[in-house]
Amino acid sequence: MKKIYIAVLTMVLALPLTAQQNPQFTHFMFNKLVYNPAYAGNREALSISAIYRNQWSGIDGAPTTINANVHTPFSGKRAGIGMSIVSDQIGMLNTTFANIAYNYSFKVSDNSKLGIGVMGRMEHGRIDWSKADPADIDDQLIFMEATTNWQPNFGFGLYLSGENYYLGVSAPTLLENSLYTDLGYSGEYRSYYAMGAMMFDLSSNVKFKPSAMISYNPNAPLDLDLNASFLLMDALWLGGTWRMGDSFDAIIQYQFTNELRAGMAFDFTTSKLNDYTTGSYEMMIEYTFVTGDEKLQNIRYF
Repeated sequence: MKKIYIAVLTMVLALPLTAQQNPQFTHFMFNKLVYNPAYAGNREALSISAIYRNQWSGIDGAPTTINANVHTPFSGKRAGIGMSIVSDQIGMLNTTFANIAYNYSFKVSDNSKLGIGVMGRMEHGRIDWSKADPADIDDQLIFMEATTNWQPNFGFGLYLSGENYYLGVSAPTLLENSLYTDLGYSGEYRSYYAMGAMMFDLSSNVKFKPSAMISYNPNAPLDLDLNASFLLMDALWLGGTWRMGDSFDAIIQYQFTNELRAGMAFDFTTSKLNDYTTGSYEMMIEYTFVTGDEKLQNIRYF
């Protein structure tokens, strides 16, 4: 059993440390601020959201992630500002990222606008070696005290959106700092993201929204998420996602009021980890502060 735990935990630790600094979310299409600062303010009202993710349930030391976002437009909705905090626990490693995002948007046509965003980021990493369960307790490479590190970073993004679509590209971490190398790991940590979606009216009560996100890291395989979702009666979202080489996912979300929506996602693992886990799940909640006669039509979709 110990050999299985060590082997699986090694896979869990190695994946995010060499492939990405931002954890994956099945709700990526509803959680764009964590990837792209140019999304700040695009809900066109003050918006607060949170996501809890439990990845690979049943595996000791598997990732658990909490993400909280807040953003709002200002200056006549031409600009937006936001904050995103991510706390990610993977075995004995904990990483926390706090992002401050600023976006300025301008019209490129009557129904489309382009946002240009920048973000400042503070990164914190901590390895608690007391949680290690090495096969050889005399291994001199295993430290006995916790190791911590703080590092700054910054990124940028572009976000093009219209009434029934959006396209975004971003690089949240442009600095290849020593956050992980000082903790005993090495690799390329600069990742790039591209995402997009379109909305199609199938009938007066049914809408179809395909979404996609690509993430690229020079030292890791290309990551691809493809989602197909249906919106019923402008209230109930039902969808499915294929994550390349990893899982098939199901999403359900409900718009309780014009301001409040909540949802869950379930990932069914298709990789070799399927022998050890029952899958992954996420819970999401979002509240948008609508005042006066403001409507949440297009921004409800994107």
